Amino acid sequence: MSATSRLGISSALIDRGWEIEFMSPDGEHRVERSSKFGFGHRSFNRNVSAKLKAIDLSSFSSVIVEWTGVEGAAEVLEIEKLPWIHMDRSPPVATGLVGWLQRKQYKNAWRIARSNSSGRAVKSQYMASSQPWDLPSSIVPAGVDLSVFEIAKMNENPLVVCHGSLDRTRELHRLTKMGVNLLLFGEGNDSQRLATMTRVESSGDVSARLASSDIGVLHLPNREVWEHASPLKVAEYAAAGLPIVASNVSGLHAYRDAEWLTLIPLGDDSACQEALQKLIQLPLEERQRLGYLARKEAERSMTWERCTESLHEMLLGVKR
Repeated sequence: MSATSRLGISSALIDRGWEIEFMSPDGEHRVERSSKFGFGHRSFNRNVSAKLKAIDLSSFSSVIVEWTGVEGAAEVLEIEKLPWIHMDRSPPVATGLVGWLQRKQYKNAWRIARSNSSGRAVKSQYMASSQPWDLPSSIVPAGVDLSVFEIAKMNENPLVVCHGSLDRTRELHRLTKMGVNLLLFGEGNDSQRLATMTRVESSGDVSARLASSDIGVLHLPNREVWEHASPLKVAEYAAAGLPIVASNVSGLHAYRDAEWLTLIPLGDDSACQEALQKLIQLPLEERQRLGYLARKEAERSMTWERCTESLHEMLLGVKR
C-alpha cells in the first residue's frame, strides 16, 4: 500500500472513532525486511510473526493485514482468536523471476485468507471478482484528501503531467513519443532513462505540481494485472481540477460517461495520443471548465471518508 493510501484510509477510520497502530518498517511496531534477493518476503513474514507474538493483543478488536504479511500473521491471529481483514491494494506487477515469486506468494496469501480471515478489503470490483470469496467483502477505491489540493489555473502552453512510480514496468517511455509538453515526476528504476527523453523530476509537492499543470494522464501497459487498478493518481488529478486521459481500468468504470475523463484501452498508444492532442487543442477556458467538473466529482465521490464507508461497516461487523 502506498504511504498516501495508508494515511488516507487510517485517517478516515480514526475520524470514525477507531484507534490504529501500525506494524511496518516505519510504524509503531517496526518489522524488518531483507534486501537480499529472494529473502525479502520470507524475512518480512518471520518478523511479522515474531512481533505479533511479542505484543499484548488483548486490547485489539481487529487487524487489517496486507497480503504481503498474511503468511506471517494468520497463525498468530488464529491462536489469539483475533479477527483480521485481508487487504489487497495491488497484485504483483513485476515481471521475470521476481514477478513469478511474487505471484506465488500472492496466490498463497489469498488461499490463507479464504480459510482464516474474517473478511477482505480490495481496491476495485475487478479485483473482487477475480478471487473466489464467501466472506464479508469491502471495496475501498483510491481516495484523496481534498484539503491538500488547489485547482489548477491552466497554461497557454498546456502541460501534461504523470506522477508516481517511474519503474520500467509502467512503460512510461511511450508517453515521451506523443508530441506533448510532458512532465513526469516520482521515483523508480527507469527515471534516469526517462530523463534523457523528457522532463523528469523527483518526488515532491504533488499538489503544487498538479496545480501548475493542465492535463493528467495515466497510460498503463496492456497487461491483465492493471485491470485491477483504482488509480490514486486519477483521484489526485481530479482533486487538482485537471481533465484526464486514463486507461480503462476497473476502478474508473463509475466515471466512464464523465465529460472530464477520456478512457482509452490499456496499452493503446494511438488512442492516448489522440485523446491528449484533443485536450491540448481546446481553449484554455474549456480545459478549465472540464477541470471544474473533475474537482466537483472528487468532492462528491472521491474523499477518503466516502471511500472507506464499507470498510468501516465491515470492521464493525467482524470486530471482537
